[in-house]
Amino acid sequence: MIGSLSISLKLSNMLFINNTMLAHVKNNNLDGAVEYLETLFTSGELKSESASSSIAFVLRKLIEEKVEPALERLSAMAERLANQFGIYRPVTDLFLQYISAGRVDDARFLLERCSAISEQKRNLVAFIAQTSRQPGQVHKIKTLLEVIPDFPDMKNIYAFLMRSYALDGDVASAKALYEKMKAEELHPDELFLKRLAILLKNAGEPVPFTEPPETFKFYADKLRKEREEHSSDED
Repeated sequence: MIGSLSISLKLSNMLFINNTMLAHVKNNNLDGAVEYLETLFTSGELKSESASSSIAFVLRKLIEEKVEPALERLSAMAERLANQFGIYRPVTDLFLQYISAGRVDDARFLLERCSAISEQKRNLVAFIAQTSRQPGQVHKIKTLLEVIPDFPDMKNIYAFLMRSYALDGDVASAKALYEKMKAEELHPDELFLKRLAILLKNAGEPVPFTEPPETFKFYADKLRKEREEHSSDED
């Protein structure tokens, strides 16, 4: 109960911060917007490693509405926080919003100027996981993997790709991914195999492996618990 309240308060705080940022931008007070956000991070009020400190919402709005002057100022601020203070959350958020918006060249240039973005595994994987839950968005994951080709823990990423293919009903891509994993000698987990088996059977195609016998929910819950335990160990 207390944990849920804490999360709710953090989200409410970010909602206030996002609205304050957008108000500064709307009033053409870019200096105020930059100073406000930079102070929140450098003071420690916003923690770079916390998921509740994401400024993706503001960046997405600026990109969608093509507010380039504000975007340039926030980009400069994000790079300064990364290079001078080791605070990578804002610049990683910007990188991922460029990927999401299809501004691949901007994402590449940002990565060239701040190579440590590729080391922000938790934020990058969270983006992939969230994207894989939305139909028709697998191209964003593929773009990210093209821009960062040496992505760590590809077995985990392939599992998210399979979720995307299953959601889209993309049998051909799912089969190709399975063959790719076999060629790379990576062993799919039970949830991966269950998704693929269901997808193949729904398409009237044979399943070329022994389908895991338990329900889809059983393997999803099992994998979720394993990831939570692994995340606790890392913390």
